[in-house]
Amino acid sequence: MGDSHFPETIAKICLGKFSSLPRSGKPASNQWTVLSCIIQEESSRFEVVALATGSKCIGSNKMSPIGDILNDSHAEVICRRAFMLYLYEELERALLNQTSLIEFKPELLKFQLNEEVKFHFFTTMMPCGDASIFPKSDNNNTGDVFKKETSNVDKKRSMNFNESLPKKLKMNDGDIHRTGAKCLKNDERQDPKGEGADYHITGVVRTKPGRGDPTLSISCSDKITKWCYLGLQGGLLSKFLEKPIYLSAFVVVGDTPFSKESLQRALFDRIGNIELAPPFGKKSLLFFQAKDATFTFQKADNKDVCPSSIMWYKNGASQKPEVAIEGKKQGVTKKNQGLKSSRLKVCKSELLGRFKLLHQKVHTNIDTWSYSECKQNMLDYQLNWKTLKSRLGMWPEKNEALLKFT
Repeated sequence: MGDSHFPETIAKICLGKFSSLPRSGKPASNQWTVLSCIIQEESSRFEVVALATGSKCIGSNKMSPIGDILNDSHAEVICRRAFMLYLYEELERALLNQTSLIEFKPELLKFQLNEEVKFHFFTTMMPCGDASIFPKSDNNNTGDVFKKETSNVDKKRSMNFNESLPKKLKMNDGDIHRTGAKCLKNDERQDPKGEGADYHITGVVRTKPGRGDPTLSISCSDKITKWCYLGLQGGLLSKFLEKPIYLSAFVVVGDTPFSKESLQRALFDRIGNIELAPPFGKKSLLFFQAKDATFTFQKADNKDVCPSSIMWYKNGASQKPEVAIEGKKQGVTKKNQGLKSSRLKVCKSELLGRFKLLHQKVHTNIDTWSYSECKQNMLDYQLNWKTLKSRLGMWPEKNEALLKFT
C-alpha cells in the first residue's frame, strides 16, 4: 500500500472484473447502480474474491420468516455476504489441505488465516448513512472545513456515549452532501432538516430509505463500522476462526464525492476509545480515492436506479454470478419460490446451511438449531457486539420471529 498507484490498481482490477461478468443484471445505459468488491492481497498480488452491485432494500412487510429473501441488497452488504461464501469454500478446502490462504489447527479446532494476506474494500459510492454526510466542495475530496457543534441533548448523554456524540455540521459556507438514510424513529436524536449544514446531525445509527413500506435495514456506514471492530466474517464464522478478519484499506472510485474525514468520523471517531475482549478489537483503515478511475454506471440525475443486483465470489466449483431482484433470485416464480434451488446463495437460510455443514465436520451436528440459536451461541462475538452497540447508542432489535428458521 506504499505504492502511490495503489488505489488506481485496486479500482482497475475491480472495474475490470465487473466488465468481465455476463450482461445479465447489469444496468441499462440510462440506469445507475453501486459496485462493491473485496480484494485479496497476497505477496503483492491482488485478486477480486467477492463482488456485488445494488442499491435497493425490501420493505419490512416483505421480510421472510424462513430467511430465503435478502432484506438488504446494497452492494456493500451483498459483497460482504459473497465474501463469507468465499471463506466457507476456503475453510472446507483447508480441511483437505487444499489452500494456502487458511490452515486448519486440529488441536484448537480453529482455522488460522495466513498472516501475509490482506483484504481491501472497493466501492463506487460513499457508504450510505453517516459517512455520506460531509461538506460539498469543488474537488469533493474534503471534509475538514466544518466544525462540530454538540447539542444540549448530546451533552446530557455524554456520560453514556463518551465523545461519540451526534453533531451538527457547521461550515464556513456552502451546503453538505445528504443521505437518504433516516435516524431511528425511537431515537431522540433526529435530523433538524434545516438549511444547508443544519439539515443533518452526524454520529447516529440510521436505516436505509425505501419507497412506501419502510425498511429495517441499517445503513452501510453502520454495518461497515461493525466490520471494523468485529470483523468481516460475522458471528457464525467467528466460531471457526482463530482471529477475526479485518479490512486494511477502503478505496472509493474517482468520479464521486469523497471525504476521508467523514469516513474516519463515521467508522471510528464516533465510537471513541473502546476495549473489546480479544481476539476482537479496533482495526484502523487506510482511505483512498482512485481519482483517475471512473465507473460507467455512476449515479446521476438523468439516470434511474437499476432494480437488479449481482452477486459473485471466487469459487472453485462455479464462477457464475447470481442476479437478484427484490431480494429474490431472478426468474423465480411463485410456483418454485420455496425450493432450495430458487434461493440466493447469500440469503440467511443458505448461509446457515453452510455454517451447519462445516460445524458438523469440525465439531458436532447442530442440525436442529435455529438461526437465532446459532447466532446467540457465538458467545465471544455477542459479548463484544453488545459492547460496541453501547457506543453506537442505539441499534434496532431484530424481530425474533424472523430468526427461528432452521
